[in-house]
Amino acid sequence: MSGRKVELQELSQVLDGVVEELSSGAMQPEELRGVLDVLSDFRMQLQDTLEYLLKGSSDKKEDWQPFYEYLVGENAGELCEKLRRYGFSLRGTEVHERIYDEKKKQPRGLAYRILELIRLGKRDKVFFSLLNVFQGAEIRPILARAFNPAYSDQLFKTFLYSFLSGLLGPKENSSEEVE
Repeated sequence: MSGRKVELQELSQVLDGVVEELSSGAMQPEELRGVLDVLSDFRMQLQDTLEYLLKGSSDKKEDWQPFYEYLVGENAGELCEKLRRYGFSLRGTEVHERIYDEKKKQPRGLAYRILELIRLGKRDKVFFSLLNVFQGAEIRPILARAFNPAYSDQLFKTFLYSFLSGLLGPKENSSEEVE
């Protein structure tokens, strides 16, 4: 049996074990969250690897393109949710204070400018504006991923609206679990 077949068989057994533990009630929710995070990260790595392969000089690009498009679609929904949670995680930080006026209970002018730039699909200007908002604060790679040109303009808009909905949305949701 080839090495790859053995690895795939072992992976299948691990996944079967997860399903068995979950079915029997032996798995805790935080353990399942960990499994889902690993699977999500793996799908993102596959997407990145295929993107790199497709940018290269491979003569089999047309063979890999459908897999890449499939992964982009599958990962898009998850990326929206991660961006929303990232926005929530920034509540109460200096980033949030720069874009939201707590006294007036409304977004500052900069937030509306960013929203308009997103609507217009001006990725470079949105990125520059967010760099200004994040002055001195770390920007997680998940936000930078939303600017990948592989994503359509419509997906880009959806990603950034998801992020801003977490950052500027209603307070009652701000206690959600953050990645």
